[in-house]
Amino acid sequence: MKCGVFPKAALSRWAVVIAMLSGLAQAGAEPTAGRLDPAARRILAGDRLNISVREQPEMTKTYAVAGDGSIDFAFAGRVVIAELTSDEAARRLESVLEEKYFKEANVAISIANFVEGDVLVTGAVRAPGSLAFRGDSILTLVEAISRSGGLSESAAGDRVRILRWTPGGSMERQSIEVDVQGMLDTMDFSKDQYLRPRDIIIVPSRGAEEGRNEFLALGEVRSPGFHPYSEGLDIIKAVTLVGGLGEFADWSGARILRPKPSGEYAIVPLDLSRLFSAADMSMNLPLQKGDIFFVPSVRNLVRAQVYLLGEVNQPGAVSLSTGPGATVARLILDQGGATQFANLGKVQIQRTAPDGSKKTLVVDVGRILKEGTFEEDVPLQEGDVVIVPEKGLLGL
Repeated sequence: MKCGVFPKAALSRWAVVIAMLSGLAQAGAEPTAGRLDPAARRILAGDRLNISVREQPEMTKTYAVAGDGSIDFAFAGRVVIAELTSDEAARRLESVLEEKYFKEANVAISIANFVEGDVLVTGAVRAPGSLAFRGDSILTLVEAISRSGGLSESAAGDRVRILRWTPGGSMERQSIEVDVQGMLDTMDFSKDQYLRPRDIIIVPSRGAEEGRNEFLALGEVRSPGFHPYSEGLDIIKAVTLVGGLGEFADWSGARILRPKPSGEYAIVPLDLSRLFSAADMSMNLPLQKGDIFFVPSVRNLVRAQVYLLGEVNQPGAVSLSTGPGATVARLILDQGGATQFANLGKVQIQRTAPDGSKKTLVVDVGRILKEGTFEEDVPLQEGDVVIVPEKGLLGL
């Protein structure tokens, strides 16, 4: 049978299969199939690192990479190492130590635990949904689309987008546009993209003038996908258009992702519980052409993380529950308490606001624990960095 009798969509499906087989064959030649070379992998927020310092054994421990890409490197302070390889990060830490503390420093880094987070595939694919993904795994854009059933007949495969958290802890997403259809047609996968945890893949439909007369609904909505935009569209009307919210919708955690001229996405927080339960019309925000309306699931809230650093017995990334334990004092207790050197009177919470600005809260956890005044305890938010300082350091 001649290839010409196959529809283009069928050929695309075969191309995806061939691409996956080719990728598996190449991965099989590596020491560990399906895993990134640790020397080439770049450090991500949420990773936990084993760091050793030959000249200062007390600094040899496991460090958590916070949401802003930094670690609390003992007396050397906070150092940003995200987006560096382990070797590059070691050289940066050596430079920091040699600048102020040592004539020569020798630092070694290995990754103790890799960040995890689902990849969401949505739009014109046959089986949209989430793919479990760990930060040391190899998953490309073409493979993710294949695992989601491949491109549908209506897919605009030349305009596939990857939305990715912007490095540095800001509340923005980077947008990467990829011509997947072109790769499938030419069998040239040199422009395929490695994915990261929490990436969102959007496959638009052909004929849709994306960004001009549509908005995209994602997450816990009854009818996810692209929907027509009209003048005067607001949140109440949008919720009606998408058929309402899903059973597991996180009403207070909704977001509008709004495209910027730079190609990135600004995030606008949206509390739907205030709108629909308390009739707070300040939350009935207008939608714009090209917006993404995203409603997360409460089933994923346990995956939210905070970072506990400094003079505590169990430092690192901690899953943030939504119950009464999600406060700073209870967090320290749950993680084994503080060390004998801790200054609990000046515990810091470093927090990134929705607009990207940063602020630091100082909490007297020692008094809360001593007097039992837990009503004064401070609730934690996703991405918070809690630092328990050492007595006598930096004037604390």
